[in-house]
Amino acid sequence: MTARTWDIIGKRRWGYAFSLLLIIPGVIALIANSAAGRGALDWGVDFTGGNFFQLQMERPFTTGQVRTVVDRFATGQSVIQKEEQEVLIRTRPLPSEAKSGLLAALKREFGKVTILREDEVGPKIGRELRNVAIIGVLIGLALQVLYVSYRFKSVRFALAADIALLHDLLVVVGIFALTRKEVNTAFVAVLLTVVGYSINDTIVVFDRIRENLAMRGREAFDRLVNRSLLEALVRSINTVLTTILAIGAIYLFGGSTVRDFAFGLMAGITIGAYSSVFNASAILVDWHRWAERRSRRSRPESPPEMVVAPEAPVPQGANTTPRRRRPRRR
Repeated sequence: MTARTWDIIGKRRWGYAFSLLLIIPGVIALIANSAAGRGALDWGVDFTGGNFFQLQMERPFTTGQVRTVVDRFATGQSVIQKEEQEVLIRTRPLPSEAKSGLLAALKREFGKVTILREDEVGPKIGRELRNVAIIGVLIGLALQVLYVSYRFKSVRFALAADIALLHDLLVVVGIFALTRKEVNTAFVAVLLTVVGYSINDTIVVFDRIRENLAMRGREAFDRLVNRSLLEALVRSINTVLTTILAIGAIYLFGGSTVRDFAFGLMAGITIGAYSSVFNASAILVDWHRWAERRSRRSRPESPPEMVVAPEAPVPQGANTTPRRRRPRRR
């Protein structure tokens, strides 16, 4: 398939429109959730504060049985993980009476319960962790701008890549707002993984564009970018498919504790591969065209050409040889 049979750059407006269709529902969900008073995102215990228990049970148990007991005392969504005869429980902040009642109920249900670890995170610490996570993602984006600018000797490549990254992050956040999946420290890992994967895929495409610029410098820029996209497209598709298959296996067979993490990764990696092809390169082309139009407008007008009058015609048969002057006699 050649650039003449599939003009991705020529139809880049459709890519922009599809990106808006992906972003707008998530933005609406964020606004609606905030207006309803339940929070734009379903922040987990890590970011809101809460209690953590690591317990060893005497009798066999399942996470469903433990959740039934925990839901009597813990308000909101709790995280429960099982490791052989041990169970990890994370709940929203509990008063001392509710903690005592929870442990007593677990003992009645599963026999002897040994407390291996018990921690409590206050709401203030949770907010600080949330702010640190947001700042960490922003710093990662800023560092990538610097690296890509240095790598490609152009700020255009860096900003085009970061705009595509912001698109990916908005889509992932919007999906979690729509589905009301819990946002915890694993969600931060999802965002950072998506950022790393998306920028890697974008760099592959941009590197192909740079190579073609060195070999085909006289070709129109939009055609050159389209050619580069098609040359890197098969690699991008194969990479994302193999990654999605591996993460899909984790989603199906990894258990409920890692399901949200795998779900976020699958959504983010798919969107990252899409934006590298249909957004980052298209932004680069539009920026290049805008810069060319601006440079044409800023060029000074050329001075008017001087018109030289034509020489008078020479009569036919006239002697055109210059006459030699004779010296005067004294």
